[in-house]
Amino acid sequence: DPMSYLASWSGGKDGCFACYEAIRQGYKVSHLVNFIAQESQRVRFHGTEAKLIQLQSQALGIPLLQKETTWGGYEQEFKKAVRSLVPNGIEGMVFGDIYLQEHRDWVERVCGEIGIEAMEPLWGRKTEKVVSDFIDAGNNNLWIGYDNRLQTQGGIFLAEVLTDIRPTCRLD
Repeated sequence: DPMSYLASWSGGKDGCFACYEAIRQGYKVSHLVNFIAQESQRVRFHGTEAKLIQLQSQALGIPLLQKETTWGGYEQEFKKAVRSLVPNGIEGMVFGDIYLQEHRDWVERVCGEIGIEAMEPLWGRKTEKVVSDFIDAGNNNLWIGYDNRLQTQGGIFLAEVLTDIRPTCRLD
């Protein structure tokens, strides 16, 4: 049996691609785990609507554990949610971090306290490399968030769009 992991899910390409990479490497992703801000009903730190995350989970066929959090209670709620799934044989959790060392340190500390591995398959890659690898793997991504310097109002994230937006923003 493959090792069973959770995937931290914000609704963005990095978390999606990290989940894909874990599955490609032979891990089983049993659940997507997502935290929404109690006050806004949007993904904490990213602003994606909670309902969109639910629809992504349904489209992927991977069950979603979605929990409300307050700012002050985030770490406690994170641990409680993840611990609730550990008895199901969870051995680790996949994250889509690329370069934020402070967040990686937090993830490794908290997962260590829970007793599971923190997997960071995208860590250290250049952001443009993550985007090109994501597209090369056959992924198309509807993007709804963008740098406010762009003139575009949203669209399908394809190689052509990457070429169009590269000169105007930092890809992330």
